[in-house]
Amino acid sequence: MPGDFLFCQISDTHFMHKLEKIYDQIETYSQFTKVIEYCKNLNPNPDFYIMSGDLIHDKSEYYHNYIQLCNQLNKPFYLMMGNHDLRDSLKNYILNKKLIDKNGFINFTIDNYSLKIICLDTVIESVIEGEITKESLNWLEKELEKDKIRPTIIFMHHPPIKIGSVLFDDIKCKNGNDFLLLIKKYPNVFKIVFGHVHCIYSQTIKNLNLISCPSSSFQFPLKARTTKNLLLDDKAYIQLFNWKNDKFLENKIIEIK
Repeated sequence: MPGDFLFCQISDTHFMHKLEKIYDQIETYSQFTKVIEYCKNLNPNPDFYIMSGDLIHDKSEYYHNYIQLCNQLNKPFYLMMGNHDLRDSLKNYILNKKLIDKNGFINFTIDNYSLKIICLDTVIESVIEGEITKESLNWLEKELEKDKIRPTIIFMHHPPIKIGSVLFDDIKCKNGNDFLLLIKKYPNVFKIVFGHVHCIYSQTIKNLNLISCPSSSFQFPLKARTTKNLLLDDKAYIQLFNWKNDKFLENKIIEIK
């Protein structure tokens, strides 16, 4: 297996057509093109990208241009479900059908490195809050049973914990406790990474580090109590992960100017 490698997470793009503005404030098309241009010029360039949900904003016709921009990265990119994605439409754009499990969920493992990366589908379509289905939990347990020693990181769209946000704590992963009880049996799982919350967040529970990836398009203030008349922060971020010496994972959040 290869040793050191670098990969990038891009989350919560909420991609729309050019000139369309989300909440009448931010043109997510421009935000994403800015992110893509930045990533193309990273040195060293990431080995691959994880797009961790809310790729588009509710309309299937947005996927075509979204994928065209992702192709400009000239590196593999892995598409995950978010609550604003449309599963059937998204699956049409996933060329490697092995990334879709036998139940039709987008559950997959990136398994060709000394660090094991699991990407977990937490979406019940047309529902804002997350939930890991019984089938997906079974799939996850089988994946974890395959290797109880290799360091493992799990990506999911919805956080399994409350982060202290009135906006997002009611729409987190509803059965996050079931998820945490399961992975507690596997101490080689050392980090959980989620999107959804549009802010920077980190918490460590015993030896398990739970972190967010802020949005590549816009941020919500952690202390906001309502979306009504809320002024969005138009900062855009990516998160880089550097796996070193087969044992150390460094993550870095970068603001795209």
